[in-house]
Amino acid sequence: MSKAKVQRGSATFRPRARIIRTLGRDLITNEIVALQELVKNAYDADATGVTLTFEEPLEAGAGFIEVADNGDGMTLETIRTAWMEPATVAKVESPQTRTGRRVTGEKGIGRFASARVARILDLETRARGGKADVHVQFDWGVFDDESLFLDQVKCEWEEKPRRRGTKSGTRLRLVGLNDTWTDKSFTTLRAELSRLVSPVQSPDTFEVRLLLPERFSEYAGSVVASRILALPHYQLAGKVTAGGVIDATYAQVNRDEPLQAPREQRLLEDGKKPKVRLKGGKKSGCGPFGFEFRVWDREPRDLGPLATELGSTIYDLRRDLDAGCGISIYRDRFRILMPPNDDWLRLNLRRVQNPTMRVSNNQIAGFVSISADRNPGMKDQSSRQGIVDSPRFEEFKESLLAVLAHLETRRYSARRHLRPKKADRGLFQKLDFAPVRSHLRKLYPKNKKLEKYLEETAKEFSHGVVEVQKVVARYRRLATLGKLLDVVLHEGRTPVATISKEIELLRRSTEEAEPSRVLERMPSGLDKIDRQASVLSLLFRRLEPFSGRKRGRPVETTSLRLLENTLELQGKRVDRLGVHVELPEKEIPLIVDEVEMQMIIWNLLDNALYWLERTPRRGRRIVVQTERVAAEFRMIVSDSGPGVPEEIEGRIFDPYFSSKPDGVGLGLVIVGETAAGYDGALELLADGPLPGATFRVTLSKHIGGAEE
Repeated sequence: MSKAKVQRGSATFRPRARIIRTLGRDLITNEIVALQELVKNAYDADATGVTLTFEEPLEAGAGFIEVADNGDGMTLETIRTAWMEPATVAKVESPQTRTGRRVTGEKGIGRFASARVARILDLETRARGGKADVHVQFDWGVFDDESLFLDQVKCEWEEKPRRRGTKSGTRLRLVGLNDTWTDKSFTTLRAELSRLVSPVQSPDTFEVRLLLPERFSEYAGSVVASRILALPHYQLAGKVTAGGVIDATYAQVNRDEPLQAPREQRLLEDGKKPKVRLKGGKKSGCGPFGFEFRVWDREPRDLGPLATELGSTIYDLRRDLDAGCGISIYRDRFRILMPPNDDWLRLNLRRVQNPTMRVSNNQIAGFVSISADRNPGMKDQSSRQGIVDSPRFEEFKESLLAVLAHLETRRYSARRHLRPKKADRGLFQKLDFAPVRSHLRKLYPKNKKLEKYLEETAKEFSHGVVEVQKVVARYRRLATLGKLLDVVLHEGRTPVATISKEIELLRRSTEEAEPSRVLERMPSGLDKIDRQASVLSLLFRRLEPFSGRKRGRPVETTSLRLLENTLELQGKRVDRLGVHVELPEKEIPLIVDEVEMQMIIWNLLDNALYWLERTPRRGRRIVVQTERVAAEFRMIVSDSGPGVPEEIEGRIFDPYFSSKPDGVGLGLVIVGETAAGYDGALELLADGPLPGATFRVTLSKHIGGAEE
């Protein structure tokens, strides 16, 4: 029997014609995005202006939109090669325009935007310095014919001598609209187009105009940002270097100045430029970038003066802020489109978690500047709405939130006008009915009924305070347990995975191997399972005091034992960050509620480790010192981090105040309130063993132990 002859060859892809419409529909998500893509093409053609003309009826299947620019135009050769070549590399090979603009698109798919807007594209163009007018018509509907291949669809062109007096440029007439246009459509279009070119980088003339039917005349004219966007209450502008250092200037409106005063006079800089490292010791992977954040307070008392100044209403200003706010990223001056809800940094969620400190997406207009050359790791998604998720983009978002936290911190201080609070005052020490009772007794010394009523009320009041204290104590534990959950997940995952793996190996052995070999493997497998079970058991023992099952039961222990047990829970984080922790050698006996003491230690260590991560790796240290003075126990936790800025020293003990980008602002509150329960205090010391932040906790009663 003869062997079959081997045959070889090659084949090429031959896409169907409908790929053009498919790309237009799937990659360009809506008609607003599509028109922005066409405007960006005009910008890349070095146009100084582009006009969008809408002709009735603006309904699906009818009407047309004309996009006309005064740019460099195209020759017939350019249309036949670069423009009609999907995924062209023309812009990759020539990333700068004639006038030095950095081109905004390099994927070569923006032209499909016209297929997303309408059925027919009528293109007319005149090249700069050229001698001919070129006319090409594309009937995108033909591309829906499933029987045709892409190379079977013919697009008719015509070239004729250029008319005298005509200027270079391109006109796209999009006929047979795919969507119906409404007031909402034009509101969104104007808002998106007004943010298309960065307003905070070097000047570059580029005007977008809308010519609209009479019924939409309020949206017509030159597209510019709302005037309120130039009048923020707070402003932070600067840059983040390639080394991950924030260098910025903060300013806020002086609301005591009259409205007639120049804006420059009313905008006060605080003179303090935060130069804070985002991540210590590492070069920023996302690259350097510039930023300007503008923030508004939206309450009537805050927007009222602006409404008067602009001759507007509070309702209209809020509407303008809704349309114009959000964080925008500009690559080489042109905005990168983000997902439809535009809250890609999840600012609204941050505000829900901490409404006292955080700003929402409709309170901030952010302008972030990157470049294709300096930030090569951040690429656009094919949908043209967003940046591809990557470690670089995640680091970029984390950096932006860290920058925003600086503004939020200063805004908090400006809004509250609070005097620095003493850290030794507990919340419940203010809830005292005795002064009221004493005052009424003096006013009505012989009123027996009132005296009886006051006595009963005092008992009920005291009982109510005790009950509230119990509830608050429960929530303190919950707040700390939320942080401990990360420890459980990180430290518990490895032992569980190892145990599961060993059990699976033993199960397979019983199915596949001889009984004698199974018995040989059994001891080593069981030994591994036993070791990992011990790891989990130790983890659970460390966490047990936080469960609350023994809440309120003081136990005999020592300060060092509590420190060591709590530090063990942070052990892997300490090792990962390379932090040297120095604990006291002396054992100080205590009779305390273990969970309360460990909450104090945990939150102070957690705070120190967070800020140490923002400093260079070399020299990261924590020093803990303890002492017993008469009936008083004192503990100092000091770190080598950046320390507490002077301007927020009086705020750090306020509930919900946090200078961390995602901080809730409860850690130090928990420590202070827990210490107050022992007639103690939490203090920020001016000097300590290390140059960063130094906190001292003092406990004065119910701590047991012999006096040292």
